[in-house]
Amino acid sequence: MMLRLLKLFTKGKFLWVVVMLAVGLALYFLPPSLILLPRNVTLTWMGEPTTTQTITWQTGRYSSRSQVEYGEVTDKLQSAMRAGTAQQVATDRGIITVHSVELTDLKPGTSYQYRVGDGLFWSSYHTLTTAPVQGQAFHFLLFGDSQGNSYKLWQRTLQIAYERNRDAAFMMNIGDLVDIGLNYDQWDDWFQAGHGVIDTMAIMPVMGNHETYTTEWKIAEPLLCTGFFRLPKNGPAALQGKVYSFDYGDAHFSILDSQLQEEAEWIPEMLTLQQEWLERDLAGANKRWKLVFIHRPLYHNRPSAGDEDLRDALAPLFERYDVDVVFSGHDHIYARSYPIVRGKWTDETGVGPVYITTGRSGKKTFARAQQKNWNAMFYNPLEQPNYLVIEVSDHNLQIKAFKLNGEVIDTWSKTAKRN
Repeated sequence: MMLRLLKLFTKGKFLWVVVMLAVGLALYFLPPSLILLPRNVTLTWMGEPTTTQTITWQTGRYSSRSQVEYGEVTDKLQSAMRAGTAQQVATDRGIITVHSVELTDLKPGTSYQYRVGDGLFWSSYHTLTTAPVQGQAFHFLLFGDSQGNSYKLWQRTLQIAYERNRDAAFMMNIGDLVDIGLNYDQWDDWFQAGHGVIDTMAIMPVMGNHETYTTEWKIAEPLLCTGFFRLPKNGPAALQGKVYSFDYGDAHFSILDSQLQEEAEWIPEMLTLQQEWLERDLAGANKRWKLVFIHRPLYHNRPSAGDEDLRDALAPLFERYDVDVVFSGHDHIYARSYPIVRGKWTDETGVGPVYITTGRSGKKTFARAQQKNWNAMFYNPLEQPNYLVIEVSDHNLQIKAFKLNGEVIDTWSKTAKRN
């Protein structure tokens, strides 16, 4: 190594190497509002997963051009360019720019290579894969609350789950992605922990209560959460970026916002809006499986009273429209209910939605959680985090919960009724 540096120096190139290294480090470690290099590249969907992909990334406030260069992953990359939009977002670390490009007219079940930038400063190349045509089996990853004062454990959970499931179609996080939702540094740590995964498979997030907290632990609108992700705009207008739905394969996904306690100041009618929207959404769903995702559990495991207003408003709709599973977080434990209808349950052979609380993928635990009568399965992941793998086919839905070390916590499956 020393000999190589000496040769560079003798050829007059050593100073150039030092200058370029210094420039690279300076560009990377600038304050967020001054960053020029693309950062926190993330995949989501706003449209049809078989033919579209939405790519989002961040730079400082003075970078306004949004471009994606992409092409199919082949022996010889034939690339195209697509321009997008840039939106400035105010954070506690200054104003940053969130860039977004939606790729359309893609081929189903096809891998693409892409990079993002402004025409001068570019990211490295990443890959994405569009959804296959409807009817093919798939599986996706689901993570419980990833919040914490550090995101090293979230990074480990995510990366290990991804290494074991590289062919997963996409991933979801059930809410409380970060502990302080109005703190840019926590979001930056969360995105950096996901590098190599969230730029390769889409992440579809759920709003949690911690997305509304400021650094003073006061309540504010979750403007960083809604500003950083580009999601389907098919929910109520007042709840854009927080309530939405999408189809993938033979499953319909409905995502709700349970933060009545925090957001009612700005959207007092948010529960009624979601009731009306959810009824239309589920009535119009024509997929074999109906899955709902909401941060606060309708059937909880806390010593105190639960969110009965959510249960009273939403459970009848889940039952009326044959929702198969309702996933939630918030309690930082893994629990699976018996099928429940009108607040009653018998055993695992009953009918009605099953309610699953997904556990935790980050640092925070909840030692006071209690097993309830409606739980067919209860496990408190105090010693290590966990994640879920959900497998979907036209005839079967299977859910497996894993500890970080790979040990299986629970397995549950349901066979579809034939029409």
